[in-house]
Amino acid sequence: MTDPVPLTPSELARIWRWQRRMFVFYGIAIALLALAGALMLMFGELAWVRRAAVAWLFVLLAAAAMVQFRERCPRCGLRLGSHGRLFLPEQCRGCGVVFERPPPS
Repeated sequence: MTDPVPLTPSELARIWRWQRRMFVFYGIAIALLALAGALMLMFGELAWVRRAAVAWLFVLLAAAAMVQFRERCPRCGLRLGSHGRLFLPEQCRGCGVVFERPPPS
């Protein structure tokens, strides 16, 4: 297997932006789930609160799937979120292209 062509700076920037967006999304989602849990503890006996919490959970799950599985490897097209972790891997599992970290700014 030959070494894949390295990613361009714009491709690397797009991939690392995607990872930052995932971190922000998951941070906000966790805070919203904690808020929903607190509301369930305080007002859980109300049916509309339970239904709203379950609906909110499904919305967050759908949005999380969209955010995580949206980005693809620029070389082979493998979905980068399919590796199952929040962090971008060192290289693509499909083609082996290296995802170089951007220099610290």
